Amino acid sequence: MKNIYLTFIMIVIFHLCAYPQQHRNWLDQTQEEYNSLSLNTSSSLDSFFTAYMTTYHVPGIAACIIKNDSIFWEGYYGYANIALNIPVTDSTIFNLASISKTIMVTALMQLYEKGYFQLEDTINAYLPFVVRTPAHPEVPITFKMLLTHTSSIRDNWNVLNQVYGPGDPTIPLGTFLSDYLTPGGQYYSASLNFYSQVPGTYWSYCNEGAALAGYLVEVLAGIPFDEYCRDSIFIPLNMQHTAWFLRDLDTALVARPYGYSGGTYHDYGLNGYPDYPDGLLRTTLHSLAKFLLMNMNGGESNGIRLLDTSTVRLIRTVHIPIIPAPWNLYQWGLIWAKPLWSAYDIWGHTGGDYGVTTAMGLRESDDTGVILLTNADGGQEYKTAVDRLFSEITVGIEEELVGIPEGFILMQNYPNPFNSTSVIKYSIPQSSQVSLNIINVLGSEIETLINEEKPVGTYELEWNAASLPSGVYFYRLQAGDFVQTRKMILLK
Repeated sequence: MKNIYLTFIMIVIFHLCAYPQQHRNWLDQTQEEYNSLSLNTSSSLDSFFTAYMTTYHVPGIAACIIKNDSIFWEGYYGYANIALNIPVTDSTIFNLASISKTIMVTALMQLYEKGYFQLEDTINAYLPFVVRTPAHPEVPITFKMLLTHTSSIRDNWNVLNQVYGPGDPTIPLGTFLSDYLTPGGQYYSASLNFYSQVPGTYWSYCNEGAALAGYLVEVLAGIPFDEYCRDSIFIPLNMQHTAWFLRDLDTALVARPYGYSGGTYHDYGLNGYPDYPDGLLRTTLHSLAKFLLMNMNGGESNGIRLLDTSTVRLIRTVHIPIIPAPWNLYQWGLIWAKPLWSAYDIWGHTGGDYGVTTAMGLRESDDTGVILLTNADGGQEYKTAVDRLFSEITVGIEEELVGIPEGFILMQNYPNPFNSTSVIKYSIPQSSQVSLNIINVLGSEIETLINEEKPVGTYELEWNAASLPSGVYFYRLQAGDFVQTRKMILLK
């Protein structure tokens, strides 16, 4: 079953200090730079993941940071298979859960570029069956509604649990969706499979809408969805050990999914479901990194272009800026989303399933990406993990600043999120009157950290927020005509 709380889950982690740990660091720089940056990062993240592993009971983790078109850091921890004592390595295949949807939208938008459809087209003009919202049958559902979770199609978990089972799915994708979405179908329910709101006016995360978008790839391309992805995405990007079905993988390399209760790990088994485009892709950390790099590079990787840069921008444009759902923590593009809880400007997606918690994100401002894969149930602690990876690479790169700064820079505070104290660092290339202020979410200045003339240089100071409540805060640097504000999160 795909986790019903996918909109909450970004990622998390981690367990078993006693388990063997492996890590490698790739950095296309000099040996001196490697030693000063990469090894420090490795040591810091090893300690971080070890602490999480101990606390949250996760058998295995694979994680990486991408910078400058390559893997800057990667780490492998714990077990892919506890019973057989198989450690997680760079060959371990993880279930991605809902990160799979980013591959689905890539496939669909490739057909969009070829002129097969427009985002505002009604899907019923292309489907072999008719899909209408029972409460508003006169309002057409469009491609864009499927990709922004505004179609008013609803996940009926009674049905989705029923068709979830061992091995690969046995019901064809189109057959299942027809039975789920059309009156008289085996799995149809007017009240449980659809919302009463008008399509296009109501947001609610929906796996079945994403699965239907995947099926439209199959209909438009004239070949099964899994074969289209293999030929048009996986092979061009050389994404080895990547497939939607177990029959196409070496299952000995697949991480077993685990839950933890009563002091014991239990293996959920390798399962599947017929609406597979919404969350059943399995791959390795390295292969997923190739896909993320393609997205970071505007649709191209190693001379292979999968999407036009304009299409990548369209996917990562906020189409739903205001979500009529107070529990939602994201702004939504086309499948890709921006987490509102993060201190960093991230685009990405997350995944949750039985024994699966994953996250993939990129920061456009400095072409940085992170991936976290784990074979365990997850919770809310993912927020610290994701931001920690981004802050680690930020601090590591910023430590290279020596001599006279080339420009005004306000760096991300570290750690972030933080408990009580955090370090703020900034650089000024010329003598300036400098003010650094703390601002709350209402826009009110609550503390002035600096208000004085400063000579050229790079500075850092520690802010103590022990007396303040948990929440989102901002810090603003003004130096001459330069003004920049960054966000930070206080968690107690």
